[in-house]
Amino acid sequence: MRPVKKNRLSQPSEFIKMMVVSLVFVSVFLFSKKISQEQMVINLAVLLFLFFILQLVFVIMYKKGVKTWAFWLLILLGLIGVAGAITIWYVLKYGLTFQN
Repeated sequence: MRPVKKNRLSQPSEFIKMMVVSLVFVSVFLFSKKISQEQMVINLAVLLFLFFILQLVFVIMYKKGVKTWAFWLLILLGLIGVAGAITIWYVLKYGLTFQN
């Protein structure tokens, strides 16, 4: 019996590269056109959904024992994104009260 050939996507690093490249291509496609405010919200929701899927892939790989720096980098990017969103919300809500 011949051994089963493994494709490149069965390697964790290649799968991660494919996921990141697809995320970049989708974001370039979404923001390449002139967009309205509603379309901007839809585009950001799609990108957040794809980012969530990518993060889940890293968590599953981390649980299976594949230790990558990308896992910690994406957690850091997620925390920075949350902090940025909170900062923007705070400035929009309370920033006008601090004007001279």
